[in-house]
Amino acid sequence: MERYTAFDFETASGKNPCSIGIVEFERGEVINTFYSLINPEIEKFNPFAVRIHGISESDVTNEKTFGEIWNDIKHYFENRNVVAHNTSFDISVLQFSLGRYNLSCPDFNCFCTMRIAKRFLGLRNYKLSTLAKHYGINQDNYHNSLEDAKVCGEVFNNLVNQFDDITVYMKSTSLSVKGVKVVNDRNNLSNSSSKVDNYFKRKVITEKLSLTSSVLVNKVIVVSGVFENLSRDELKKLIEDNGGKVGSSISSKTSYLVAGDKMGPSKRTKAESLGVPIITETDFMGML
Repeated sequence: MERYTAFDFETASGKNPCSIGIVEFERGEVINTFYSLINPEIEKFNPFAVRIHGISESDVTNEKTFGEIWNDIKHYFENRNVVAHNTSFDISVLQFSLGRYNLSCPDFNCFCTMRIAKRFLGLRNYKLSTLAKHYGINQDNYHNSLEDAKVCGEVFNNLVNQFDDITVYMKSTSLSVKGVKVVNDRNNLSNSSSKVDNYFKRKVITEKLSLTSSVLVNKVIVVSGVFENLSRDELKKLIEDNGGKVGSSISSKTSYLVAGDKMGPSKRTKAESLGVPIITETDFMGML
């Protein structure tokens, strides 16, 4: 494992990549890097994905497709040890893209820093940013594919150097990718894209649920209606986790009414009569 390649995709929608970052390491040091935006040739980006990485349709209009950059990057994968954070996602994007452009998948072994970290570290979660903080790795641009690939490679190097018995575990859990041509089944690709879009939506929601703030301490907040991104239970948990109190009815002690769709008119009328601020889900998240 003296030499390995770390890589990361950001996707526009489903498994359609809009950027790739690749960093080659030797003895823990960076020796080569590659970054490119990718034109995914789709009509619309998933807004939840855009919120995560900040890449929009206009950013990639004049960029190369995955098929056009593959010859420039395939040597990073061919017969290599490859590292990614959550390999099941990044490998699926790679295989999807190869199949879409009728390209052969090379042989390589892939190791997952998230899976290895879960086995050897006892942390509150195993997000790449958490692992970077754990090892004191600088990370200025989270969800930039090049920086994420670099951080992933550095996390991997730290894990390998920290634990003597890690190589045995890695051999038993590595993903061996064999050089086959991926069949481009349009029905399967459509279904998998829908699953990945749902994954991004939940990722955004999960990150929202981890927000912390002192602005809600001792505030009484009533939640009513149906919301776009979070359930009422999730909103209530956010309130309680941040020191607020969830009210069951509107009163003079109510600090805010978080109003969703299909909220009963009586709550709005009472809040207005008492001068209670009525805010949306977006307003509430903005407060945090």
